[in-house]
Amino acid sequence: MGGTGDGDGVASLLRSIRRQIEQAKIYPDAARREGIQGTVELRFRIATDGSVEAVEILRSSGFGILDEASQQTIRRAAPYPLIRGWIRLPLSYRLDR
Repeated sequence: MGGTGDGDGVASLLRSIRRQIEQAKIYPDAARREGIQGTVELRFRIATDGSVEAVEILRSSGFGILDEASQQTIRRAAPYPLIRGWIRLPLSYRLDR
């Protein structure tokens, strides 16, 4: 049990945001054709209206096409519930073989 309630609420919002982003993620066709895979570490801030105020790449996948797709995904998945500060997360692109 335990928990303060408030932290549980933020964790629940973060899980919801993560699901929203994963549903909006599109594997770029060109990357899929070329067999390009990778993980992009991003952080973003949500504006008071739920839009994306800022998005930054913290660690590149090594492939511009995946890095750009990740930034577009963060913006496409909006609007978000308001959470103050930066939200940090990885977005992975993997091909099933």
